[in-house]
Amino acid sequence: MPSQKQPSKSPPSQGKVPLTTPDWQEAVRRRRHFYLFVAFLLAVLFGALAFKAFGEVARPEVVAQVIYAAQDIPPGTVLTPEMIVVRQVPPDIVPEVHYSLPEQVVGRVTLYPLAANEPVLPNKLAGGTGGTLAQRCPAGKWCVRIPEDWFVAAPPELAPGDHVEIASAQEGLPLKEAGFIASDVRVIALPGDDAPSYVLAVDAQEALNLLYAHTNEFQLLLVLRPAGR
Repeated sequence: MPSQKQPSKSPPSQGKVPLTTPDWQEAVRRRRHFYLFVAFLLAVLFGALAFKAFGEVARPEVVAQVIYAAQDIPPGTVLTPEMIVVRQVPPDIVPEVHYSLPEQVVGRVTLYPLAANEPVLPNKLAGGTGGTLAQRCPAGKWCVRIPEDWFVAAPPELAPGDHVEIASAQEGLPLKEAGFIASDVRVIALPGDDAPSYVLAVDAQEALNLLYAHTNEFQLLLVLRPAGR
C-alpha cells in the first residue's frame, strides 16, 4: 500500500510579526510638533481674551458731574438745594459749559423755565451771561439801552425801580396824535459817565416798537408813571 505523504510544515517566517492595531505611542511621537503648535495657539488666544476682559473691567468709565433740575422750575425762581440733583453722565451728552457743583447754582435766579430732568446751564440763570445787569432784569422782560438823545425832552428825575411810560409822536403832527408804545416800563439803570443811556425793562413787542419809532424818526417822550397805577 503506497504510503501517503504527510504535508510538509513550512518553516517559521523570519522577522517581526505584523501588528494588527496602530501604535499610538509612535503616532503621538510623529505628531508632537503639531500638538505643541496647537497648544501655543490656544494659549495665545486665551491670553488675548483674558487681557481684553480685564481691560474692560479695569478701565474706569469717563463721566461728567452735571447739575439737573429735580422738578419743573418757573422763571424768576431762586434755586434751592431741593430743586436740583447731581448726576453722573457721559460727557458727550451735555454741553461743554455746564455746572457740576450745587453751590454754583443754589441762590441763583432762573431767567427761563426749567423742566424736570433738564440740565441747569449758565444761559438759563441770571448772571450766567450779562453779569449784574441780567440779575436785575425782571423775569419775562428784556433789558434795552435807550440813549438820552432818543427823547425829544429830558425825562423827569428818575431812580432805578421807577415805572415809566413811553410815548411817540411823528414830527410835525399834533401831540394829540401821540400814542403810548410802551407801558409799565421799569427803570433798571440811569445814564452815567460810562454809558449815557437808560436801561429799561420792556417786553419783546415794546422793544420792537421803540426800534421802529426811532428808525422812522418818531419823537419819543418818557413820562413817569404815578405811584399806585
